[in-house]
Amino acid sequence: MSKNKVDIIEKKKRKKTQRSLLRLLILMLIAAFCVFLYMERGNWISGVENKIESIRQNDGVLADGNFPLKVFDDGEYQLHAIDDKLVLLSNSYLYLYSVSGENSDTRQITYTKPVMKTNGDYSLCFENGGTKFRVDKTDNMIYERDSDNLIITGAVSDIGYTALITESNTYSCSIYIYDNNGKKIYTRNCVERVNDISFDIDSKGCVFAELNSEKGEVTTVLRRIRFETQDVIWTAPSMSTLCIETSFTNDGRVCIIGDNMCAYYNKKGQLESMYTYAGTLLSYDVYGGQAAIIIRNDETRETSLVLCDGSAESPVSIVVNSAASYVRVSDVKAYLMSGDNVVSYSFDGNAVATVSLDYAYERFLKQGKYLFLMSYDKIDRVNFDE
Repeated sequence: MSKNKVDIIEKKKRKKTQRSLLRLLILMLIAAFCVFLYMERGNWISGVENKIESIRQNDGVLADGNFPLKVFDDGEYQLHAIDDKLVLLSNSYLYLYSVSGENSDTRQITYTKPVMKTNGDYSLCFENGGTKFRVDKTDNMIYERDSDNLIITGAVSDIGYTALITESNTYSCSIYIYDNNGKKIYTRNCVERVNDISFDIDSKGCVFAELNSEKGEVTTVLRRIRFETQDVIWTAPSMSTLCIETSFTNDGRVCIIGDNMCAYYNKKGQLESMYTYAGTLLSYDVYGGQAAIIIRNDETRETSLVLCDGSAESPVSIVVNSAASYVRVSDVKAYLMSGDNVVSYSFDGNAVATVSLDYAYERFLKQGKYLFLMSYDKIDRVNFDE
């Protein structure tokens, strides 16, 4: 046999031996890793269990007794909380219930297309496209009035002041402010359409959103007023968004929810931070400056819960169930409904508690330790401990 052939055979043997040694080394490493996992199983299993246990699991058992609350009137009802009561507005009546479902009062409402807004101990009911409005507390109706023109929208403060935006014969619209006895204390005529208004934290002023159009795009301009003067305190630069809701943070700044963005302004009306949605707005809620927003991205087919804790500078975004459809902010947490499930999140993005339901509800109200679950003609209640 020639020397070259011997060399080739020797090289093949060496390569085969090297491959065998490499496979053996890999198997030994895998075995060592498995032994390590087994020896450390107490630590990593405990970590997983602690993570699961840290999310409070509620049993989802529906309350009985006075529940479910039946809604007999046709049409979409509205459910809010004032003081420690539930207030339910149907097409014909205003019902007040305790959290135990006991009916404490029933008040007739004869409005066409009634709308209810609440704040603290007060509720404002007004006739959308009509002239009638009233302010109620849990123990009685405070007053009822007729506006001079058709009502577009309104707001109520936590001390019972009322703001109405109405149609106008000579301007785009008018703003009227009433004190907690129903006395008109401020009037402002607006050359641009106003679609939302919110009271300052001391009820002595408002911020309102004017809509306009620039180069075919809807824009929003914010203006802040105080009721002791007709001068505008500040006007914020125009923003390329359709403002849906304005609100004040707990420290007196302003938050707006638009159809394509969320933004925060400082006390001088200067833009502090802004978050542009990466998709379509499905649902939102904002309270005390904390905003929770559900966004559906049709390109990635992902649904996200976006949390802004008093700023849109660095929002927390969580990919959630594609069935997510409704969100509320309460007790410094965001509550997300996804079909037959509700999960609460802290504003740093951590899941806190959850409950699975036997039925897919449309909406809910969080009050105390309960969730009040709303379907077409009834309201159920479940415990929601966190």
